[in-house]
Amino acid sequence: MFKKLFKFLADVKVEMNKVSWPTKEELLNSTYVVIIVSALLAVFIFGVDYILSSVLKLFLR
Repeated sequence: MFKKLFKFLADVKVEMNKVSWPTKEELLNSTYVVIIVSALLAVFIFGVDYILSSVLKLFLR
């Protein structure tokens, strides 16, 4: 059992060395994009929800 575990961990180490890790600048740029897109999506969903709520209130009175 331990032999399989150590082989697995050795294989994980080999595969992790093959990973192309982003630079700090690439990571920061990607983070900014995710934050901006998330904020825009939240504003869009809020707007659609507000409009639909207003329309439903008019019909349900």
